[in-house]
Amino acid sequence: MAIVSLDNESAFTLRVLHKKGVVIVDFWAPWCEPCKMIRAEIQRAAEAFENQVEVVRVNVDAFHSLAEKYDIMAIPTLLFFKDGKPVKRIIGYASEDEIRKFLATLV
Repeated sequence: MAIVSLDNESAFTLRVLHKKGVVIVDFWAPWCEPCKMIRAEIQRAAEAFENQVEVVRVNVDAFHSLAEKYDIMAIPTLLFFKDGKPVKRIIGYASEDEIRKFLATLV
C-alpha cells in the first residue's frame, strides 16, 4: 500500500473529503524527526487494513492553509476521516498498535 503525498489542495478534497471509507491524514514536515519515525508505523498499520484504509500525507510547510483549517498546532498529527468527516486526532508519535486499534473501530 502506498502513502500518497499531497501535491495540491484540490487533491485533498478528492482523496479525503470526497472519499467513502477511512483515510488517515498525516500532517508532517521534512525537518520533523518524530514525523519520520511515525511514517513506518502508519504504513504497517494501514497495510493490516489493505483496501479499507488510505493514507494521505500533508506537508504543513507546503500547505499552511490546510494545517490552519484543521487546527494543526503540533506535528506529527494524524487526523482520521471516515466518509469525508474527521472523527479522531492523534497528536505526536503513535505506535502501529495504537493506530491499528483505532482503525479497527472505523472499518
